[in-house]
Amino acid sequence: MRSMKALQKALSRAGSHCGRGGWGHPSRSPLLGGGVRHHLSEAAAQGRETPHSHQPQHQDHDSSESGMLSRLGDLLFYTIAEGQERIPIHKFTTALKATGLQTSDPRLRDCMSEMHRVVQESSSGGLLDRDLFRKCVSSNIVLLTQAFRKKFVIPDFEEFTGHVDRIFEDVKELTGGKVAAYIPQLAKSNPDLWGVSLCTVDGQRHSVGHTKIPFCLQSCVKPLTYAISISTLGTDYVHKFVGKEPSGLRYNKL
Repeated sequence: MRSMKALQKALSRAGSHCGRGGWGHPSRSPLLGGGVRHHLSEAAAQGRETPHSHQPQHQDHDSSESGMLSRLGDLLFYTIAEGQERIPIHKFTTALKATGLQTSDPRLRDCMSEMHRVVQESSSGGLLDRDLFRKCVSSNIVLLTQAFRKKFVIPDFEEFTGHVDRIFEDVKELTGGKVAAYIPQLAKSNPDLWGVSLCTVDGQRHSVGHTKIPFCLQSCVKPLTYAISISTLGTDYVHKFVGKEPSGLRYNKL
């Protein structure tokens, strides 16, 4: 892993751009592509030394790491602020959703709770200055840095969801066929309901259409029941009944 000094050097170089006001220009916003994302990427990609490299004092190590995270918070603030001294919370959440992350993401619970508390207790009117913003995002800075560096599996999530939405509208016009009736739950289904939800391996989410209405999972539930069984009973016991390769048995034999 690269040293803490290398990370600090990258952060220092990025910070100097900030001091000159370079990040205030919209063309440098990571949402539009530019220098800020480069510095975020370089800073976050460089790790700290291993505990055995020079065996630094724990206090110095903790202080250096805290400083690193603090400066990442500053970089993120200037990325979103685009020259403003304070940013509205809704501007942050809008930029966040553009990366594919939702405010309801369990991984962002601490961040969103802190922002909610700020709105309730402060007289800032939902505006965050740099220090307040850094305090809100500190517990989730690694995830947020990844998001705004476009390092998720789908870097340009808005472009991707645009394609999904167009496919959704095209398929929406297909009204042929009949509702399956071999079990009551399916026979009762409304054929006019149509929705699509997706979630990437990095937790980027998107939904369009009738996605809030419960529906019968059918065989989609099998990975869930398999995971629950493994967690409850263990792999050795479960695999006495469920194999990992095609068994040759008829459908639903078990």
